[in-house]
Amino acid sequence: MDVKSTSEAAYRGRVALVTGGFGFIGSNLVPRLAELGAEVRIMARSWPPQADLGEAVQPQVRFFKGDIRDEAVLQDAVEGCDYVFHLAGKSGASTSNESPIEDLDVNCRGLLSLLDAMRTGAPEAVIVFPSSRLVYAPNLPVPVAETSPTMPISIYGAHKLVAESYLRIFGRHHGLKSVVLRMTNPYGPHQRPEQHSYGVINQFIYEAVNGRTIRVFGRGEQLRDYIHVDDVVEAIMLAASSPSASGATYNLGSGTPTSLADLASLIVQVAGTGKVEHVPWPDSEASVETGDFCADISRIKEALTWAPRVELRDGVRDVISRVHRSPRLRG
Repeated sequence: MDVKSTSEAAYRGRVALVTGGFGFIGSNLVPRLAELGAEVRIMARSWPPQADLGEAVQPQVRFFKGDIRDEAVLQDAVEGCDYVFHLAGKSGASTSNESPIEDLDVNCRGLLSLLDAMRTGAPEAVIVFPSSRLVYAPNLPVPVAETSPTMPISIYGAHKLVAESYLRIFGRHHGLKSVVLRMTNPYGPHQRPEQHSYGVINQFIYEAVNGRTIRVFGRGEQLRDYIHVDDVVEAIMLAASSPSASGATYNLGSGTPTSLADLASLIVQVAGTGKVEHVPWPDSEASVETGDFCADISRIKEALTWAPRVELRDGVRDVISRVHRSPRLRG
């Protein structure tokens, strides 16, 4: 997809750290930062990245190998940074309930370690934090605005909300600048195969193009808001480079609701293969089901002059053509 609006002047020659830079969003963000002339640093636990990400690792990218809780590596990685995109962490609502202590350690202690390193090594940097729609109370009227009640029903959502508080506290006491983006179901290329369960569109596409069955829980009437990663990347970069965004919290979604059943049918239609089956809800998923959700994105559109550009059908076609290259691809 061609979704480009961020000013080159905001990034050329600037130092940008991407924690979790070989993950799904990071793998899409890093090439864009490099394209705009930023000096990119990646902090991640493993090297090399996936084979198909080789082109994304530009010669000017500097790699720091370490866990987000590794304070020594963190200090080196953040030193002198202008921007920090904190994408490292654990994902998954139901899995967080099964391993709450690990989720706490990675997603909360990891962020605190990063903020403490920034306090001394990059006090003027802007940190962009990807929060989640899962901080909101379940079953809210849609669209859901940033002022809506927060009442997470998963450990993952609770820790995201705690992390937002950490950012405000460090801003108040240490002057650290941050922007919170409450994301809704991002999808696109470069999601690792073992993480399909954390991205419903990518998971459904993976099943369809391999001729398998897409399993939809219940009748699939629950509404969700899906946003292509190219739109996510541009919003992240605009948030970091806009001084007026410092301290703000924005919803980041498409603003368009789609039912799971309609999504599955669309993917099978575009892929030209696969089928849809409705199955009972697993207990682990039913316990974290939030009801319908669609984001009110009027605040971010007004503040950052940003709007999603990728329609859902076009986004599904893009993922299939760029990643799976299905010969059966339909319009």
